[in-house]
Amino acid sequence: MLLPGSGILQKPLKVACIQIASGPSKAQNLAQARQKVLQAATAGASLIVLPECFNSPYSTAKFREYAEPLSTPPDPIASPSFTALAQMAQDTSTFIVGGSVPECDPSGKIYNTCAVYSPEGKLLASHRKMHLFDINIPNGMSFCESDTLAAGDNITVVDLEGYGRVGLGICYDMRFAELSTIAARQGAFALVFPSAFNTTTGPLHWELLGRARAVDNQVYTVLCSQSRGAGSSYPAWGYSMVSDPMGRIVAGTGEGEDIVYATLEPEVIEEARLAIPITVQRRHDVYPDIGQLVRTEW
Repeated sequence: MLLPGSGILQKPLKVACIQIASGPSKAQNLAQARQKVLQAATAGASLIVLPECFNSPYSTAKFREYAEPLSTPPDPIASPSFTALAQMAQDTSTFIVGGSVPECDPSGKIYNTCAVYSPEGKLLASHRKMHLFDINIPNGMSFCESDTLAAGDNITVVDLEGYGRVGLGICYDMRFAELSTIAARQGAFALVFPSAFNTTTGPLHWELLGRARAVDNQVYTVLCSQSRGAGSSYPAWGYSMVSDPMGRIVAGTGEGEDIVYATLEPEVIEEARLAIPITVQRRHDVYPDIGQLVRTEW
């Protein structure tokens, strides 16, 4: 059982969400990401988050073309995006949550993968999108990631040395409360979701889901979206945001290119859990503790 003080930051953490739109040039996408990461680091951010598919168009027809192997250390020729992320982290001495990159494995499968790097440029963890975005909304958005992508099968909680643990998900993963609950039960103080919600689902559920996952688990949620790119075939919603453990939006933006900054405070988590102590009031004598039913790899 997690006590009210469990899963809390060891010290304040300034985060930055880089809201940019990806285009057809991988090199330009990486250069744009690097420039924004340097800007965020100069502004004092210690944890910098990029959006989903920041290095490529968000398109099932393009994922394989832009896919790269994830290796340690990354190969600058075969894996320019993962190499760039490691270099950004090392050059800025920050933790980088690398949005997501189409990843190809030796069997030929393609995954939508988020890689996390330490301030020394070391790969700390990788999360393969578990829930693929296969939807068909009448008179709205239709999309089928499973046409190209394979689904991951691991819940990912990563230790940011000196701060504590964060849980990772990618976009559609946010809709599945079990993933967030397990990460929080495993001690995450924040849930981080690189995303590319669209203009159909964004106005309906983006803010609602971000705030709900925060309140459900009494943790921060960090939602980093692509910006609304002019002429893009995929209309991203934007509106990157950070919610606190009481569901209050503490930082956010609109649809355009921007950087969202927020400082996560240990005391805010502590106060929320003491005021409304759901963390210690769960009835695991009545329903199972799903956090104990899943093997989490660190």
